[in-house]
Amino acid sequence: MYEFHDAEFGFVRVRVDSRARRLIFRVEEGVMVITSPAGYSLEQVRRSVNEYRGRLRRLMARGEAVQERCRLSVGDRIPCYGGDIALVAGVVRDRFLFRYEGDSLQVLCPPGADLNDPRVRRRLAQGVCRLLYRRAQELLPRRLAQVACRVGAEPRAVSIGRGRRKLGHCTRSREIQLSFYLMFLPEPLVDYVICHELAHLQQMNHGPRFHDLCNRYCGGQELALRKQLRAFTFLF
Repeated sequence: MYEFHDAEFGFVRVRVDSRARRLIFRVEEGVMVITSPAGYSLEQVRRSVNEYRGRLRRLMARGEAVQERCRLSVGDRIPCYGGDIALVAGVVRDRFLFRYEGDSLQVLCPPGADLNDPRVRRRLAQGVCRLLYRRAQELLPRRLAQVACRVGAEPRAVSIGRGRRKLGHCTRSREIQLSFYLMFLPEPLVDYVICHELAHLQQMNHGPRFHDLCNRYCGGQELALRKQLRAFTFLF
């Protein structure tokens, strides 16, 4: 990884990935991050930034808007599947404390902590994700069983994974894996991901028959739910 300075975008971070076949542009925590194939020179990367500057300007603006929506402060209550996450004032310095009160995950925040500082945010996310992963082991298999019964599907087994980009996966042996990140979604989107994977029990592709089946499982709302999921912003 290396960095260079751009007059408009500031410091740009470049990650070299031998598996990449082209330049991939992202915005992470307000910083432009470029994934580059091996062998690309700094000059080639700079030329691409100049070539796509208009698009990258819009990408940075969207990233800043997302970052603003993701800002957290003590007193916030964040809905999650099966309950919520409550950020409350704590008294222990330099340490987050976590506990459940009913279906609410209480996060006791250190006095004066800047919850939007990237380092503090990572510590907060680690604790929240650790507890939600445990809760996902209980709630998500139960919900999958309910939806499977409703649509008449029979998966062989279900497990809970940790992936954020891939929220669900169905194998040819009829085993379904659901990511614990589903816990951050509202119930209709959780059910959409479950329906998507259940449809793969019959159609191991994304062809017309698959979408017809998935749409039926979703009560005719597959397209609308897919758009909502793509637009969803994860806070952690």
